[in-house]
Amino acid sequence: MDEMKGKEMKWIAAKDEMPDESERILLFTPYPIFGDDHACVGNKESIMTCTARINRKMVPIFTHWMPLPPKPEQHS
Repeated sequence: MDEMKGKEMKWIAAKDEMPDESERILLFTPYPIFGDDHACVGNKESIMTCTARINRKMVPIFTHWMPLPPKPEQHS
């Protein structure tokens, strides 16, 4: 996770790029699936399989993703 230090975190469009198979990621949906929350943690399978009926059409609910930030440093 050290490779993330100093990098700007940006949302990545799922239509442009997909995460690694087992990578845990932050997911974004523009739909009110989770009430006021529009993000959750998941993986590539979440992007590929989670759909909702929007305007009588089944659509993927997650449109963007980004890698999770590194864990907080622990001070002793």
